[in-house]
Amino acid sequence: MPSPARPRDVVRFVRELDRRLERLDRAILEADWAQQTGRSTQGTEPWQLKRAKLLSDERLLRWVRAALRRSWPFLLQRRLELLERVLLDTQVEQHPDVVRLRSRLQKQIVAFRPRWKGRRVGRAVRMKVLRESPSEPDRRKAYYALEPLHRPLESRLRELVELRNERARSLGYRSMSEMRHGFDGLSTARVTEFADSAAELARGRLRALRESFEEATGGSGWHPWDFLYARRRQAPLPDRWFPRDEMLPRILAAVAQWGFRSDRMHFRVVFHDTPFGGLTLAPDPPRDVRILVHPEGGWNPYMIMFHEVGHAVHSSLIRAPPHLLRWSENVPGFGAFHEGIGAFFEAIPNSVEWLTAQPGVDRARVEEFARLARDSDLLWSAWNAVWVRSEELLYARPERDPMPEVERLQRRVFGYESSRPLSFVDPFFVESPIYGSNYLLASLFASHLTRTLRELYGDPLWPNRRVGPWLSRNWFAPGSTIDWVPHLKEVTGRPFGIAAFREQFAAL
Repeated sequence: MPSPARPRDVVRFVRELDRRLERLDRAILEADWAQQTGRSTQGTEPWQLKRAKLLSDERLLRWVRAALRRSWPFLLQRRLELLERVLLDTQVEQHPDVVRLRSRLQKQIVAFRPRWKGRRVGRAVRMKVLRESPSEPDRRKAYYALEPLHRPLESRLRELVELRNERARSLGYRSMSEMRHGFDGLSTARVTEFADSAAELARGRLRALRESFEEATGGSGWHPWDFLYARRRQAPLPDRWFPRDEMLPRILAAVAQWGFRSDRMHFRVVFHDTPFGGLTLAPDPPRDVRILVHPEGGWNPYMIMFHEVGHAVHSSLIRAPPHLLRWSENVPGFGAFHEGIGAFFEAIPNSVEWLTAQPGVDRARVEEFARLARDSDLLWSAWNAVWVRSEELLYARPERDPMPEVERLQRRVFGYESSRPLSFVDPFFVESPIYGSNYLLASLFASHLTRTLRELYGDPLWPNRRVGPWLSRNWFAPGSTIDWVPHLKEVTGRPFGIAAFREQFAAL
């Protein structure tokens, strides 16, 4: 390694390291894509281990920190800052012991298919039952359908969490949770405070949802497997109004009405069963961006696709130099920002303007749906708050089962009756640790964007051709050259927090 006191040597070394890192990151995403789409069972482990070998030398982290004590031109300074984050995260999540254990768990999760009605089915079947089935026994069965996968993985997930914590402590952090939140400029306590506040804000709406459900079902009980169905049954929209073969053209046409240039929105879409609602990968943004979603139609899959298209549009409009400076999708400290962009795009399928413009719909029904959808972010934030707490508890005390406390939180916030707790295992906890909090923070961030754009351009938010250029200029084009929390204050004049979220739902 060159001396961090010699500028030309530092520039050459950082550029070469960045190029080597880019090749490995692309290979990892290619392997992940192949596994997720069923084209390969190899997974990302071989490439993860090569990446770890490149970045795990402790002298490299000391060198970067020594270089950061000097003053550099902005883009080089920023590369060094991002490189420090990547090195820290690599020494935890790409440590060989973590990679090997995580890869074994991932292969089991990706290969699993739940049993339903005597046969193996895709995960989308289970979610469809939870959302749409009027049969309480079927919903309950679907709720527990992943337990044969999750229960046997508990001890190994605990082992994985302990390994991550141990690696984070060796770098001076109390836990991996503290390290990951620190990349966003937040603390675990602050994120927990946001989660508790969002859950409390939603309690009144959740109580009303429970009362509506019990009135409709004759007071037959209120359990976790009832939530998705209760929400949907208030104003269900027939799947035939949202056919799968028209999904992508309809969504791209809608996004274009935000003023995004269609000639710059280049990404590939694949329909395939996945453990997640949807997935967007960008092996080489802005040129190579890909979306993976379940092969089904209906409003909910449309909403998921809007979210994923939001990610893809973002990645396809990045104009920062390579590699770390434009690859924010996978740089630590950007997860909540990315999910916030996806959440912001969900405003389109929830809007009365878009719904009533769809062919063949019943206007009165979609207007009622849009009216009820105004509190969607509030209810989903309560859902995410419970999810966040379960993972935070797991990292705080890996030896304890977090579910008894999670169940108490669910009963207090959602008002559920007692039921057998689920396993604490979740595919996200394996694949993307401390990622659930990003969805909670994303709702808060999307509220900031919504408030600012309404102040600038008024209503309706969609269609409005000034929205896209504003997002592109302030948030998409810069890539990783900005950190989203301080940049939010620069752009909006207000600090990141729950205030805009609270204002958004104050009148409901």
